[in-house]
Amino acid sequence: MKQESGQGLQPYITKKTEIDLSFEVVILVIGGVFFLLFGVLLFLITKEMLPYTEGSMYGLFVVLVSIQAITMGKTPFGDLLRSWFVVVIGIVTAMTGTLAIFYPEHLGSMIRLLAGLIVLITGALGLIQLFTAKDKAQAWLKVPGILQHLTVACILVYGIEVVLGIVTLFPGIMPDQVTAVFCLIIGASIFFLAWSIHKVQHKYPGEDEKTNQLETPSHTRFCLFQKTSLTMGNAISTYQGCLMILLGFLIFFSILGILPSFNADGQLGLLLVLTSLQLLALGQFVGSTVTRSWPIVIFGILCAGVGIFSCIVPGIVSEVIQSILGLQNLVTGVMILVTQIVAPTLYGIKHPPEEAVTLPPIIKRLLFILMITGLVTIIFGINMFMPVLLPNLIGMIGVAILLPLLVIVIGILMLLTVSITQKLEQGALSAS
Repeated sequence: MKQESGQGLQPYITKKTEIDLSFEVVILVIGGVFFLLFGVLLFLITKEMLPYTEGSMYGLFVVLVSIQAITMGKTPFGDLLRSWFVVVIGIVTAMTGTLAIFYPEHLGSMIRLLAGLIVLITGALGLIQLFTAKDKAQAWLKVPGILQHLTVACILVYGIEVVLGIVTLFPGIMPDQVTAVFCLIIGASIFFLAWSIHKVQHKYPGEDEKTNQLETPSHTRFCLFQKTSLTMGNAISTYQGCLMILLGFLIFFSILGILPSFNADGQLGLLLVLTSLQLLALGQFVGSTVTRSWPIVIFGILCAGVGIFSCIVPGIVSEVIQSILGLQNLVTGVMILVTQIVAPTLYGIKHPPEEAVTLPPIIKRLLFILMITGLVTIIFGINMFMPVLLPNLIGMIGVAILLPLLVIVIGILMLLTVSITQKLEQGALSAS
């Protein structure tokens, strides 16, 4: 669980080492890590040296693709207007991938089919659009340098996606060792593509939206097809809020025996991947905004790798991830309370304004939600970091009631925070 707000440590950290990474580049880097790691692990899996959770692996892939649609409007069918319709469809497919991560044995065949279609359609349509669109390969190849590199990178990625899509839809037509080689090649190609896009974005800066830029909604007849005003951060938080609500209900039904126990390795791996995504894309970590320096970027990539590993290979790093996430949530909750509630209150007491200032109701609601979020996040972190503490304090029946309720409340608070911050940002945009 991640709930970030405020500037936190930012004033005390120099911005000289800030690395300007767009969200598109970040998601490509994580995708490159995914394929490279899976390619390496597949060699060991085929030799039965490691266990393998196929459904969880495909589920994570679908989640990463869905996040692209939610945050940027990038879909297997091309770049679309990031309307509410696209965002809702992205959230639905993301939740489908999430369920496959939680229940890989029950949804493995379905999610493999979905992942195969996504890869095949993305690669095939990508190649067609690359060579038929006048503003793509036809124009890029005329300019020597980075645009030609970008063309080569796109051809490599799209071409191998077609191959991997067919292999995914028709398992067994290619030896696993050959599939592993293709995964390694596409992983390296995706890194090449990410590097090319990063260079192009700096050499030919366009009008594309930036990570923290607020979009102005368009006005169409049907609100579902209007351009969404969600920022990148709030779009990710929207998915996370839905994820936590779903997770809370799954925990509750699992405790009642209505549903089987879910895949804890995949759940922890997914949460760690989302943590690394926010760190790499937004610089948000443990309740603060930090400078995205090279050490921070490397740390974020390593966290993503560990989370991906946990989704693919169960039972090896889950305890480590649980401790990391527990400590992270514990620190995050403390930082939210300190930076958003305690510090401003103490400053107001020591430096009272000459005239009394009345906070608008929306600000009061936001501060109240942040306070509750901080407290709940601390409790959630304690439970993850020291899972025996709460049962000893309140008993197993208390935990059975409190834990799912806690997770659901966290999800609801995230969605409420998104709603309020969007209103504030739109108000600031209108005022400017």
